[in-house]
Amino acid sequence: MTMHERTQRTAIAWLLLAACTPRQVSDGEPPPPPSASSADASLQCADTASLATPALAASPAPSAEPPTAPYQPPPEPTAAPAPRRSIGTFDDWVKAYAGLGEPEAEKRPPRLRLAKELALASGRIAFVRSGDVFTMDLATGVEAQLTRKTQRNVAPTFLGDGRRIAFLSNRDGMAWRVFLMNADGTEQRPITGKFAAWYGEPSFTISPDGARVAYVARARAPADEGLEELHLVDVASGDDQRIGAPTPLSECTFSPSGDAVHCVAGEFDAEHLLSVDIATRRVRRLPDAGNHMFSAARFLGDRLLFSASPTGALCCQRSQLYTTALDGTGIKGLGSFWVSGSMRPEVSPKGSKIAVAWSVRVGGFGADYWNELTLLDANGGADRPLTSTFPRPFYSAYEPAWAPDDRHLAFTLSLCPYAGCEPRIRSVVVVDTRDARAVPAFIAYGGNASWSPVP
Repeated sequence: MTMHERTQRTAIAWLLLAACTPRQVSDGEPPPPPSASSADASLQCADTASLATPALAASPAPSAEPPTAPYQPPPEPTAAPAPRRSIGTFDDWVKAYAGLGEPEAEKRPPRLRLAKELALASGRIAFVRSGDVFTMDLATGVEAQLTRKTQRNVAPTFLGDGRRIAFLSNRDGMAWRVFLMNADGTEQRPITGKFAAWYGEPSFTISPDGARVAYVARARAPADEGLEELHLVDVASGDDQRIGAPTPLSECTFSPSGDAVHCVAGEFDAEHLLSVDIATRRVRRLPDAGNHMFSAARFLGDRLLFSASPTGALCCQRSQLYTTALDGTGIKGLGSFWVSGSMRPEVSPKGSKIAVAWSVRVGGFGADYWNELTLLDANGGADRPLTSTFPRPFYSAYEPAWAPDDRHLAFTLSLCPYAGCEPRIRSVVVVDTRDARAVPAFIAYGGNASWSPVP
C-alpha cells in the first residue's frame, strides 16, 4: 500500500468514527429513543473501528485480474405496508348516521356466500370496475380485465352469440362512442361516430345479432338545447341516421327480433312510449291510458312491458307494471305490486319471472333513497322481496341482470355506510331465485353486470 493510499484510508476512518460518536445530551433533554436503524448504525460503527489504526488494517492480497462475479446492488429496504383503514362496523354506522329517517338498526348485514356455492357449472358475467370492463368465468373463477383505462369504459352488453361485447367509451377526446370487442377483449373497434350527452353517460342499445346500434345523443342545434336525438347505425356500413324530431329520450331497447326500437320519450309529467320501425324508420307514439311517468320498455312474450305512474309529482305517486300490444293497444295492469317511486322491470330469458328494481325516496331535501329488488311471477302472481334482509339505508340493490338459465339473477349491491358517502363500495352478487332463503353470493367488486347469453 502506498503512502497516499494509507493517508486516504486513515482520513476516511476518522470521518466514520466521528459520525459514530454519540452526541452529548444537555441537561434536561431526553435521550433519543433507540431504533432498529440506530442499532444497525452501531454495528456498522463497530465494524469500522478497526480502520482507525492503519497499521492494523489488513491489506488485500494483490490480484492480477478483477473479480469475475457481476456487481449486485444491495437490496433496497422494503417499507412497511400502510395500515388498512377500517370503515367501521355496522354498529358504528348506525351511531354516526346523520340522514333522514330511522336506520334499520335491528337488521344485521347477512354474510355473502362464495360463487362456488352457487348451482352454476358454467357462465360468464361482464361488469364495470373503476371505469374498466371485466369478465368473470364462473366455472373457473378467473377474472379478466378487458379494457385498460383510456378514460371510461362502461355499460358492457353481451350480444346474442355470446362471443362479442358492446360497450361505451369516451377514450376519443372525451367524446362518447359505442365500441365492439371480442369476449376476450381483443379487436376493440368503434362502431359509431362521436357523440355527446347532456348529463352523465348516454343511452344505447344494440340488436341481438349486432347488426344495428341505436343511441341517444345530445341535440346539436342551438334551438334544441336540452333535447336529444335518436340515432340508428348500420354496423356493417357505418351509416348513421337521425330518427324523428329532437326530444328527451331514455331507456331505448331493441325488440327480440331486432325489427323495432322502443324508447321512453318526453320529460317529467309528459312522458310516453314511442316505437321506431327499423325497415320504414316510422316513429309512432304509443297510447298512455292516462299515465304520465314511464320507464323501461321490455318484452314479455308478444307484449310490451313497462312501468308507469299517473303523475311524476313527488317522484311517481303510484308506479306499477303494465303490458300492451306492440301497436300500443290493449293496455292493462300486471299484478298488484306497486311503489311510491320508480320501477324498472327485467324479464327472465324464458319469460317466467320479472325482477323489478324500485326506488323510494325517504324524507325531504337531502333524503335517502331506498333501492330494492322484488321478484314477480310473469303471470301477475305473488311478489317476493329479494333484498329486504339488507339493512337500509346503508345497503342498496339495483341493476338486475338475468342468467340464461332463467334461475340466477345478478345485481349490484351497494354499500354506503354514511349519509352522502361517495364513492360507494359496489359488488356484483348473484342470487338463486328458486330458493326463497338463498343468500346472494359475492362475484366481484364492481357493478353494471351483463350475462353472456350462452350458458
